[in-house]
Amino acid sequence: MCRLLMASLPRIITVDPTLTIRRIVRGAVDLMNRPIIQIDVPGGAEALEELDRGGATLVITSWELYDDIQGPELALRVKQAAPETAVIILADVEDPELDQETQAESPFVYMHRPVDIHQFLRVLVAGLDSQNIFEAMKAVSSVASSPLFDHGPLPDIDMQNARSIVKRLLVDVGAMAIILAARTGEVLLEDGAPGYLNREQLTNALMPMVTTTIEMSTLVGGQTQAIQFFDGEEKDVFVFSVGLHHFLCAVFDGQAGGRQFGVVNRYGRQAVQDLIALLGASAFIIHKQSPIAAEQPRPSRKKVATQETEALEPVLVRPSVELPEPEPLKLDPIQNLDMSIFDQLGNVDENAADDLFDLDKLSDMVNKGSGRKELSFDDAVELGVLSNNMDSDAKK
Repeated sequence: MCRLLMASLPRIITVDPTLTIRRIVRGAVDLMNRPIIQIDVPGGAEALEELDRGGATLVITSWELYDDIQGPELALRVKQAAPETAVIILADVEDPELDQETQAESPFVYMHRPVDIHQFLRVLVAGLDSQNIFEAMKAVSSVASSPLFDHGPLPDIDMQNARSIVKRLLVDVGAMAIILAARTGEVLLEDGAPGYLNREQLTNALMPMVTTTIEMSTLVGGQTQAIQFFDGEEKDVFVFSVGLHHFLCAVFDGQAGGRQFGVVNRYGRQAVQDLIALLGASAFIIHKQSPIAAEQPRPSRKKVATQETEALEPVLVRPSVELPEPEPLKLDPIQNLDMSIFDQLGNVDENAADDLFDLDKLSDMVNKGSGRKELSFDDAVELGVLSNNMDSDAKK
């Protein structure tokens, strides 16, 4: 049972005296979480021996092998011995470039470092699945020419906890700088040596990574995670996708980054998982909208509301109610009104009315008055000031 399981797994042979290809392939396979059988040999002769011993699904070799057999010659001999085996030459920075005509006629796929990790993953997956690796090589151009989509708003992230995760990653991997950016190109967090790398140029260069990661998620399925490694003379940059909306960059000195691949892969993926936990399910939720659909004019809200109103029939019809006219106000008649007082209005001196508003005359009237009012005995009794039985009370 164990032998059948081992035989069903894809078998990869890496050929590289520096063992760099071994680390790249192992990291890419771990990222995809695919079980394989990987055999690492330093030269072409050992690769041919392993091919004769157990065959291979895929052979990945470097250009320079430091023996009698170089990368291109090894690729041709592998295709002659096992035509069904896919072959990839992963050249180094200093290795020669091949023109498009030579690559089109070659029976192997030629990739030159620094390599596009997404393109490399496409070819690697095609080789593991015994598919056409040349078509997988061309698939990247179709993604670049595809129309842009509006991916909706960015999900919210807890910046305080995210800053703690970035600081911990900086210590764990010993990088010069750690940068957390969004798919819009905005730098959210940066820790380490300030200005060690132009972050604006970095985020602009990584913008196509967002579209590629989204497209790859439909190809490989599940919650896709991607890692890119840019190996340069002055700086080395690792880029991790954080869901579908963010990416995390670890920047190293050009002489140290390549030796830290395993450490960065381990702690970087752990930091990515912690950041995805902060984002929740929104880390992998995309709201795509085609630009063609976005350009279509939307119907007017007012017009739609009018059409709906005309189509609906009233549910409840209330009859109109006529209110009664108010009754005219009627006052009670004045008792014992002497209408003759109005006959004297013609004899009234109109000039005397002005005296009511003359302050000098009003002052004279106040000064002349004593302020007292004389009451008769009957008036006092009527007001209750005196008793009408004063004589009887005096006798008692």
